[in-house]
Amino acid sequence: MRRVVSVYLPTWPTDRFRRRHGGPPLDKPLVTAMREGSRRVLASVDAAAQGLGLAPGMTVAHAQALMPALTIVDAAPAQDAEALQRLALWCL
Repeated sequence: MRRVVSVYLPTWPTDRFRRRHGGPPLDKPLVTAMREGSRRVLASVDAAAQGLGLAPGMTVAHAQALMPALTIVDAAPAQDAEALQRLALWCL
């Protein structure tokens, strides 16, 4: 019998960062940012940041205006994808 598993990981990049590097407490917002043309934009946001109205695609300047104490780390999409691939292989 074939099995299908569906996993929803909306905060994967920030969760991965916290597991690997520590970071602010879960109630403090953490976001990842990347360059999009000449602007820096949010690539991912954790649950605390979402609760403050922050969302991927928002400029870092706008996010910092809303939350000056925001913790921002560089996005690492290649490492996020690699870690997700390792998780998928582990699930098999």
